[in-house]
Amino acid sequence: MSVVAGKIIDESIVIAADSQVTWGQAKTEGTKLYKIGESLIFGGAGLLRDINLMRLFLDTHTPASAEERDVLEFYAEFVEWGKRKLSSFEPRSEFMFAFDGKLFETSNDFDVFYYDYGAIGSGWEYARAALHLGHTPTQAVGVACDLTIFCMPPVTEYRIPRHPQPPPGRNHEAI
Repeated sequence: MSVVAGKIIDESIVIAADSQVTWGQAKTEGTKLYKIGESLIFGGAGLLRDINLMRLFLDTHTPASAEERDVLEFYAEFVEWGKRKLSSFEPRSEFMFAFDGKLFETSNDFDVFYYDYGAIGSGWEYARAALHLGHTPTQAVGVACDLTIFCMPPVTEYRIPRHPQPPPGRNHEAI
């Protein structure tokens, strides 16, 4: 199981996740949070298969923007792509993204939620309450790990600028 928590903090977007992976009655440690370049973070809660497929999909795809229509189109493309990879693919997971200055969540029923702070996965209620009380995402995930058996440390955290600077280049004046 998983807990992923994110928050917009000043001019950064921060997302943290625990590392528990559960198979039936067994648990082990795994990664469910990824930073793609300097402009996108994503974390997943649900099936590790879905999270790994999203990671592969992000190697060649990103949303056109963080606007709802572009995120929905991106998610629909992910589902179509996943079915080409695995004919039986039906996503059953939630994803949290930091991208294009926004923090948002998508799920298998094509919902898109935007927020200043939020959490997904097992223990999301504990993490969200901790965020509401002023804790950082890492601290919020720690609270969830303390209060539910479905999450465990270590906690991974990534941060990106809310408004990334354009890459350095030559300045040209319009003529």
